[in-house]
Amino acid sequence: MSEPKGISLGPVFAFSQKHGEVARFYREVVGLVGDPSDDSTWFEAANAKLVVHEPEERQTPPEVSGQPGFVVWFGVQDIRAVWDRAHVAGAAVGAFHGDYFFARDPDGRYVGFFLEQEHAEAHAHGHDHEH
Repeated sequence: MSEPKGISLGPVFAFSQKHGEVARFYREVVGLVGDPSDDSTWFEAANAKLVVHEPEERQTPPEVSGQPGFVVWFGVQDIRAVWDRAHVAGAAVGAFHGDYFFARDPDGRYVGFFLEQEHAEAHAHGHDHEH
């Protein structure tokens, strides 16, 4: 199977009222490394980040942060085009923030989309990289 060009799997978010307890589980039981802050803990895994957030995280729509599951993020090269498609499909949630937004799949799962950093840096330098 070939890999989709220009799409990466980004951080996986978990929103929890038990931020400290959940973060401790992923640190002590799973063995992930990460430092806590007031409202989140960003863990490093070999191929992605896991972020345990307080549900009141203000940059996330409440319907997204209130779900009990995980929010998977996808890094894309053309964030505006993906936003436009999600918006037309009625799947966009909340506002477009310029370099990220949330959407909902047909089963009701919330996902995030962000502008792939390498692509953003290439545009800042006035050229595009082949992936």
